[in-house]
Amino acid sequence: MKKLIVLLNIFLWAYQLYAQENLHACVQPCIFKDSVSYQQKQADSILVVVGRFLTPVIFDVNRYRIRTTPQLKDAIDSILKSPKTLARIWIKGSASPEGSSEWNRKLGQYRSEALADYIVRETGLDYSLFHICNLGEDWKLLEEALEKRPDFPNRERIQAILSEEQDNEIRKQKIGKLDGGKTWRRLIDELFPPLRNARMAIVSAYPKQLPIASGITREMRPVVPMLPCDLLPKTIPTTVSKPKDSKWSIAIKNNLLFDLLLVANLGLEVSPWTHWSFDIPVWYSPYDISSTRNIRLLAVQPEIRWWSKKAMVGHFVGLHTHVAGFNIALNDDTRYQDPNHALWGLGLSYGYALSLGKSKHWGLEFTIGAGFARYQYDAYRNENNGQKFKSGSGCYWGITRAGVTLSYKWILSKKNRKNGES
Repeated sequence: MKKLIVLLNIFLWAYQLYAQENLHACVQPCIFKDSVSYQQKQADSILVVVGRFLTPVIFDVNRYRIRTTPQLKDAIDSILKSPKTLARIWIKGSASPEGSSEWNRKLGQYRSEALADYIVRETGLDYSLFHICNLGEDWKLLEEALEKRPDFPNRERIQAILSEEQDNEIRKQKIGKLDGGKTWRRLIDELFPPLRNARMAIVSAYPKQLPIASGITREMRPVVPMLPCDLLPKTIPTTVSKPKDSKWSIAIKNNLLFDLLLVANLGLEVSPWTHWSFDIPVWYSPYDISSTRNIRLLAVQPEIRWWSKKAMVGHFVGLHTHVAGFNIALNDDTRYQDPNHALWGLGLSYGYALSLGKSKHWGLEFTIGAGFARYQYDAYRNENNGQKFKSGSGCYWGITRAGVTLSYKWILSKKNRKNGES
C-alpha cells in the first residue's frame, strides 16, 4: 500500500510538471492595437490584458530608484482589485541612448527589476507571476516620438540614420555630429526623458465561456507580432546579470530566546552580495536577576553565512566564532567568573529566515548551531563577598548558537559610478 501511495505521488508530480511545461509551450503571444491576448490550448481559459503597456515609472537620469507616481498607484490598485483573475505581469524596462551601451543594457534590466520588486513589496505577489523583458536602449520608442514631432530639427536626417544604421554606437556618433552637437543635446532635453522608463501590462485569466473572454478574438483587430524577449536584436540582450554589489541588505535583529533569559541583545546583519551575509550579534547583561542568580555577559558571535536563495531569505549555513566574558550564577552553591581571559571558540550553524507582511521589512529567523568553546574560570562561593575556592579550564563541545530572532530589514541601492547618462 505504501509503495502504491509513493508511485501515485510521483505520477502526480510528473503530470504537474508535464502540464506546466506544455502550458508554457502552447501560449502564443500576440499584440493587438490596444490589447494583448494569449490563447491556451491546454486550459479552458483565455489570458487577456486590455490596454497597451502602461508606463507607471519615469526614472531620473542614470538611476533606477522607484518614485511613486499616480500611474504607479493606479497600477497597484488594479492588481489588488483582481487577485483571482491575475495570471501574469509583463514588465519592460528601458534606457535612453546617451551614455555607454553596456551600462544602458544593465540599466534597462535594473529598472525592470526595480518595478517588479516594488510591486512585490506592495502586493505580496510571488515573483513567478512576473515576466521581465529588458529593452536596453529604446530606439523604437525614440522613432515613435520623432513621428509625433514633425518640427524637430533634422528629424528626417535622424530618421534616415536610424533606418540605415543598425549599430547603436555608430548611430550615436552620426546623430551627435549634426549641427555640431546641438541636435543631440536637444534630443537629450526633449525626447530622451520618457525613454528612461519601466512599463507593464497586467494579464488576467478568464474562463472561455465568460463574455469578456469569448468577445476577444483574433479576428476583431489586426495582429501585430510581438517578438519574445529571446528574439530581440542581439544589440539589446534581455538578461543582464547585476553586479553582485548593486544592492545592500541591512537588518537590525533581536534574539527572543535571550530576551526570555533576561539577557539584552542586539544584532546587525549586512549583505553586500546576493548569496552571502555577515551577522554580528552582541549580548550585554550587566545586572543580577536576583541576589543569588545572574547571567552577566559581554559577548559577540560574528558569523559569515551562505544563503541558498538570496541573502536573508530561506535556508542558510554559517560559520561563526564567539568571544565572551562571563560572570554566571545558576544555583545556590557556585558563581563562575572568567579570570580576565575570555571564552572563545568556533561553530557551524543552520537556519531559515522568512519575511513577515507585505512590506518584507520585518522577518523571523530560526537558527541552531554546534561547535566548541575553550574557557578558563574562577569559582566563588555564591554568597555576598564569597571566597574563591578553585580555578579551572575546559573545552565544551555542543550547542553554540540558537535563536528565534526578530529582524527589521532595509534594502539600499549602491550609487553607480560609471560615466554617462541614460
